[in-house]
Amino acid sequence: MEAAAPAAASQVRRLSGTSCFSLAAGGDDERMATINKRDTHRADALRNRERILDAAERMLEHSPSATLADIAAAAGVARSTLHRRFPRREDLVAALRERPRETQLGTITDPLPTGRLGRERPVRLDAIQVFDVVPPAMLPEQLVAEAQRVANVPVALYVLDIDGTQLLHVAGPQRLGEKLETPLAIGPELDADGLSQLRERVARFPGAEVYPLWLRGRANGVLIAFGRPVEPLTELARQAAAAITLADRYTDAFAKAQRRKRPKAAAEIQQSLLPPRIARVTGGEIAGNVLPSYEVAGDWFDVTENGDGIWITVADGLGGSTRAAASSAVALGALRASRRSGADLSECLIVMHQTLREMPGPRAEMTAVAVRWDPATSELTVANCGHLPPVILRGDGQIEFIGEHKGHGLGGRATPKPAEASKSLAPGDRLVLASDGVVESGSGQAGLGLEGIVRAALRSERGTAADTVRELHRMVLAATGGDLADDATAVCLSVQ
Repeated sequence: MEAAAPAAASQVRRLSGTSCFSLAAGGDDERMATINKRDTHRADALRNRERILDAAERMLEHSPSATLADIAAAAGVARSTLHRRFPRREDLVAALRERPRETQLGTITDPLPTGRLGRERPVRLDAIQVFDVVPPAMLPEQLVAEAQRVANVPVALYVLDIDGTQLLHVAGPQRLGEKLETPLAIGPELDADGLSQLRERVARFPGAEVYPLWLRGRANGVLIAFGRPVEPLTELARQAAAAITLADRYTDAFAKAQRRKRPKAAAEIQQSLLPPRIARVTGGEIAGNVLPSYEVAGDWFDVTENGDGIWITVADGLGGSTRAAASSAVALGALRASRRSGADLSECLIVMHQTLREMPGPRAEMTAVAVRWDPATSELTVANCGHLPPVILRGDGQIEFIGEHKGHGLGGRATPKPAEASKSLAPGDRLVLASDGVVESGSGQAGLGLEGIVRAALRSERGTAADTVRELHRMVLAATGGDLADDATAVCLSVQ
């Protein structure tokens, strides 16, 4: 009987396969740990795959232009994780087609069918309902309470500081503290690459999971779950992002949370003028930001997508006073009023000039460049009044500066004559616009120069709009030691 025991144990091991059950003596604990680890890894891989497919199904059904980076962020996984599961877009689409589900999705490039804007399944949180029933000032605590109810684990809400260097606590448990150092974001917003870096930092806290408040290609905050949620918070976080965007015009709750110190009055005006720092647009992505965030305030940029294409305007004001910020607000108002009345690029710049001339007191002067890119024809139109020339980084490595750094600016005695030019932008190309604070520091230190803009942009390994702006600002901060005496504005359009 005793002699038969080893044979019986061996038979059990053979029959059990990858099971953790084993009767062998010696090394069993180590073997069981290895098997458990393998099973856990396999379970995590399957869970990540399902999260990716869930996110892809939701996003492509309601937003066919969503990129793989958008899907990775919405799924709460790193972009490298998505690429390991689905190396190509075709692989992801094929997996969706093979997956049993109630409705059949088209390909990523298919237009959204008419009459398919509505949802076919309920959501845990509806942004419009939340905005209607919750007082805006109470929204942070209500969002956290709902997330904790769904996840059945503690959840905290964090937003980014306006200079993109700190993750700041808003509501929920403070297990990560009041603030957490983050990668250099694009102002108070994170792109997919920034989210991947943030996840790596949060991973140092055991059991913490990051769910981005993702909306149109960027995250304006994150929910952090402390422990594995009973249900993923991916969709709830996306709805929360929309609710916060709606509520932000009705309360200071989120703006206050995004400021770790008091900005100068001029800088606060400037912040109110700026559009979303990262935006997914037809045919590509746009990212832009102004440094520093708490001081100086002469620069601004504006981005909008209309039926005739994507408009980008960058202006460089003189000085950092409250008057300079007020002049920027007036100029931006003139731009939008004329654009919305059907004016073309040059006409908009002339209206800005005339409006600045009408301001009382000392002259309010600035340079400005306006561009319009039509994704249907690939045509890029440029009008420049004394501003730095935009630069195109072609997908094949060619570099083109559009025009020269000369001519009259806006608001001065002489009426400017906008320098006009036309180019084309194809997939893989990037258009970069910058202000004087990028090429020359104004504090006795060397700036990047026009060639430095190109060097910084080429350092971007991803080649995305957000990563290009991030590299530009990293080089500016390195060249000036962080002591900027002038605004440094950078905007990039990346064509996909």
